[in-house]
Amino acid sequence: MTTLKQNPFVFGHLMDDFFPTTNAYYPPVNIHENEKGFSIELKVPGIKKEEVSIQMEKGLLTISFQSKENKEPKVEKLIKKEFSVKSFKRTFSLDEKINIEAIDAVMEHGILTLSLPLKESSNTPKTVISIK
Repeated sequence: MTTLKQNPFVFGHLMDDFFPTTNAYYPPVNIHENEKGFSIELKVPGIKKEEVSIQMEKGLLTISFQSKENKEPKVEKLIKKEFSVKSFKRTFSLDEKINIEAIDAVMEHGILTLSLPLKESSNTPKTVISIK
């Protein structure tokens, strides 16, 4: 059985649930599975694809964005602010059956979609070896 799971201890998600003192942001994620593999969708409106980092290391897929402060002088007074673009880091633990070299990422309309195909199984027939 192939698994794809969030790795909460890597990015502290559980700690933030119990101790909500941090200003951590975790974009919503949809994970789909089909016979060819998995797809991960992250909701990341207002972020350019060049600003997102996707890294694979030791079986962990990490998707992150580091927000940069706007250093332009403020011309207008901000009356109300209900949204902003925040830094985030999401980490997923990948099964060895995922073909890491074939992972693909596309960003359209504020949705980052990663395709994680399974490695092709070798369905070669087993050879019977006789004992001499």
